[in-house]
Amino acid sequence: MKTLMKSITLLLVLISFNSFAQNAGPKFIQATKSGLELIANAKGAEDYLKAENHFERIAAVETKEWLPSYYAAYCNLYAGYMTADKELKDQYWDKALLEIDKADALSSNNSEIYALKGALQFMKMSVDPRTRMYLIGESAGSLEKAATLNPENPRIYFIRGQDVFYTPEAFGGGKVKAKSLLESAIAKFAIFKPANTIDPNWGAESAKALLAQCK
Repeated sequence: MKTLMKSITLLLVLISFNSFAQNAGPKFIQATKSGLELIANAKGAEDYLKAENHFERIAAVETKEWLPSYYAAYCNLYAGYMTADKELKDQYWDKALLEIDKADALSSNNSEIYALKGALQFMKMSVDPRTRMYLIGESAGSLEKAATLNPENPRIYFIRGQDVFYTPEAFGGGKVKAKSLLESAIAKFAIFKPANTIDPNWGAESAKALLAQCK
């Protein structure tokens, strides 16, 4: 009986997503908005992983859309932030990098994708700086490409400022150097308008919170 019920449940899910695929426009937008609401209400790693699963399900159906994989990567980035265990951080960020590569394959030369990739590469380095210093260069390269593609993308400056903020002064970081980057980010956030209601539009409040710590 349990096997039968599982089969029926799976069938209903597949029917639901097939219907979703046949009318991708409004249903895709609504499903993405539902995922963004999960992100907005997330309090810890488990919540971000729940949101990630939501976007993975969308990505499995909407195979030509880059946003589901992008947001799945974003969720894993923040799940790592919310996790103390270094091995788990590594797992989340490894998966996020795979997801951001999927997004890149669907939307090449996308500033948002390269900005998030740069953030992920820097965080991967932070797990084991002694053996992963090469990732600093890779992160900088991704952020530079993001800036070349769209110099008005505020997330680039926020991510750079955040990276510098958390880098020790002895290694060229610190609050003083982060301040100007965060100020640039906030200025760009003030005039930034996403192309639509589901495109990336995160980072402004976090940039303000970090800048407040630079005073």
